[in-house]
Amino acid sequence: MQLGALDSEAGARSEWDRLSKRVPELIGGRSPQITRFEREGKPTMWRLRLGGFEADAASSFCETVKSRGGACAVLGG
Repeated sequence: MQLGALDSEAGARSEWDRLSKRVPELIGGRSPQITRFEREGKPTMWRLRLGGFEADAASSFCETVKSRGGACAVLGG
């Protein structure tokens, strides 16, 4: 799932820290995936993603994140 697309790697790490405090019971020892995303003619973005969830659990996780002020989108499937 994607938890954000930010304009810097530091911003993505900061968002991870913020979310880790807001939903610690759901993060449960998982590590974020922070990847650089290049788009032609546009500024570089950094994706903040988290994996390792079954589809139903991912949807539930995203709803909880959203209810606590974060952004979340389930990818794939």
